[in-house]
Amino acid sequence: MKKKILIVDDNRLLRKFLSTHLGKEGHHVQTAEDGFAALELLSTFTPDIMFIDLFMPKIDGERLCQIIRSRETLSGCYVVILSAGIAETGKDYTQIGANACIAKGSFSSMAKNVLIAVQDSDTPTKEHTQKPIIGLDAVYSRQLTKELISKNRHLETILESMTEGFLEVFSERVVYANEAAVDMLSTSMEGLLYAFPPDLFKGRARKYIEALISDDRLQVSDLDATFDVNNRRITIKSFSVEGESDTCIIILSEVSDQKKLEEKLQQAKKMEAIGTLAGGVAHDFNNLLMGIQGNISLMLLEKKEGDTHFEEIKSIERCVESAAKLTKQLLGFARGGKYVIKATSLNSLIEKLTRMFQRTHKSITFHETYQPGLWAVEVDQGQIEQVMLNLYLNACQALFDKGDLTVKTENVFLDKNTARTFDLKTGKYVKISVIDTGIGMDAQVRQRIFEPFFTTKEVGKGSGMGLASAFGIIKNHKGFIDCQSKKDKGSTFSIYLPATNLSVVEEREESFTLLKGSETILLVDDESIILDVGRRLLKELGYKVFIAGSGKSALKIFAACHDDIDLVILDIVMPGMDGKEVYARMKQIKPEPHVLLASGYSMDWQARDMIENGCHGFIQKPFKFNELSLQIRKILEDPHCVSLP
Repeated sequence: MKKKILIVDDNRLLRKFLSTHLGKEGHHVQTAEDGFAALELLSTFTPDIMFIDLFMPKIDGERLCQIIRSRETLSGCYVVILSAGIAETGKDYTQIGANACIAKGSFSSMAKNVLIAVQDSDTPTKEHTQKPIIGLDAVYSRQLTKELISKNRHLETILESMTEGFLEVFSERVVYANEAAVDMLSTSMEGLLYAFPPDLFKGRARKYIEALISDDRLQVSDLDATFDVNNRRITIKSFSVEGESDTCIIILSEVSDQKKLEEKLQQAKKMEAIGTLAGGVAHDFNNLLMGIQGNISLMLLEKKEGDTHFEEIKSIERCVESAAKLTKQLLGFARGGKYVIKATSLNSLIEKLTRMFQRTHKSITFHETYQPGLWAVEVDQGQIEQVMLNLYLNACQALFDKGDLTVKTENVFLDKNTARTFDLKTGKYVKISVIDTGIGMDAQVRQRIFEPFFTTKEVGKGSGMGLASAFGIIKNHKGFIDCQSKKDKGSTFSIYLPATNLSVVEEREESFTLLKGSETILLVDDESIILDVGRRLLKELGYKVFIAGSGKSALKIFAACHDDIDLVILDIVMPGMDGKEVYARMKQIKPEPHVLLASGYSMDWQARDMIENGCHGFIQKPFKFNELSLQIRKILEDPHCVSLP
């Protein structure tokens, strides 16, 4: 029997392939690139079978199923979910209204499997009875897919835990809503999805929402408006999405003192969650960079200056270094953790950064005042550089690249009353002031400048994260950043960082000598490319190498060969059994194993805890060949050494 079929998938090639294949079987086939387009088509086309991709932009497969099952005209439609990661989600597809599921694979396997699903549609199973996933045996488990799904779940959990109502509107239709929005608008999720937003409101609120999603959006989008909605006092805020003119975000907040307190707490949780997601991305990216850097190091062993492609390889290495610096900044912002803490002279650090910045902003007149004998502070130098750079860039934009910019450092003592103003402890602080003669800002703007994503700049000229990131970094260093400004009178940013009694340790020049050895090393990492390149690097240095792609495999090798293994290079973040557990079990086999920790994350609390528990050092991916060789020799030649970046 020939069927009317609708294929919904954001992969153009797969849509075309399946449409052609099913068309040859005599079926009438229509296609849609996403859930939004599918709903438009369903107003005129009633299919017998729908093949729906689970992960799509705008309206994903799960929400599309919810809408379909809420429509009486589509109650008899046989719905088949398409997903490469369905098995890794642990999701029961019948719970979202699907009748069957096909695991995405090669086009040839998909051709066979969609015909199986069409045949199965003639004899559907009982409602809520989950059949085996079609084609699952041809799909292998992918760790990256699992991690991306996990991050997606994490983000959805954040949105669902918000006390604010959250609506995403695309082309004048609601494509996403959280449970708080459902509650505030006294409707159902099915009633919200694909709804025309003004229809959800009455009176003045309806007119306001009409303006938000119309050509008048720019006139009202930056304003907060408060209305009576379903016997509640609701404040409506909206945000445009950069680069997506058809999309806007609507936030609904219930007005009350308690709600305001909850909002602050939720904001903190949201920023923490954003940090966690950013950290995960940076970690995965650093692992990729490690594969590139490792192969570059191997190529450079066979090249010298003047050889063919030497300069090109060095150029790639410089790009890797730049990318690694970016991920370090991400990791500094993420997880609320400082990267590498050192007693630092801010005079020297700020002076170097200012000189560098001056070279690219020659139209601005810089004034520098550094207090002699400035107290040392314990900071992550890279993060403080990031803060200062954000303040300099902010000042330059306020000056329109013409005017005066002053930077000052001084020792200050905060008494009880002053410290209370900034929510700090009393005591000695180093104060940094960045003063510009720019356009300044009014009180309303000044109150919001440290809010994430708040910006007065044109679309595409700023993300609104620079000052928010600066605020978070300084706060994480147990300090405070303050702003004083008047319209047309310029601005003064003041940073307070607690002083330390520790002495400043002068930076040593990095050694580029490759230090070789002949000992035996066990390399443990769940990334195959890092195992491959790491094994080759270590062999080039003269070491005998065992490799293990999991914690379980590492323990098996260590149990059999621990007397011969001189050093373990241990990845901290691994699926199944992480580095902390592996290390604990290794200590049961050999009380004091020599272990060098490696991670795409910065040296966080977990790494520090492991070092305090006996590990001998830490190295962050991506690392250079000489860095690795130096760390190894330090640990092997001095059993009591703790080698840190």
